[in-house]
Amino acid sequence: MITPLFLLTFAFALFCAYMARHALVSYRSADASNHWPTTEGVLVDVHLWGTRNIDGEMIDAENLRVAYEYDIEGIRYSGSEVAFYHLHYPETVDFAKAHPQSSSVRVFYNPKNHAASVLISGAHPTKPYGELILAFSGVFISIAVSIAAWMGL
Repeated sequence: MITPLFLLTFAFALFCAYMARHALVSYRSADASNHWPTTEGVLVDVHLWGTRNIDGEMIDAENLRVAYEYDIEGIRYSGSEVAFYHLHYPETVDFAKAHPQSSSVRVFYNPKNHAASVLISGAHPTKPYGELILAFSGVFISIAVSIAAWMGL
């Protein structure tokens, strides 16, 4: 029987399926980036933002925003992606300390689309399947709850 709960859980299952597709595409891109060529680039901007209490002091350290430029075959490109995953504290601070503004940086770029680039290739080293597990768990759980709601359980 179609109930409001069934509609809600079914809509959530569709949303989770969309997120699972996004996670799968992102994982494949991250994996492919391990084989991308590299070039030297320059960090135009390195900015930490989002305060975090570190040793009793509120410091901008939670999030990282970068901008960089690089040349390929005489054409200038710009990028802002650090990696195919979101860096969290202390990764943000570690990256900012190791790569100050105006420093040179190795840029991994897509050989089929030179405008697509990252500074750190691959999936997250400690949780490479994290997004996939979360998204597919959401799909399976929401489908199970949808079926239970449809059956009136």
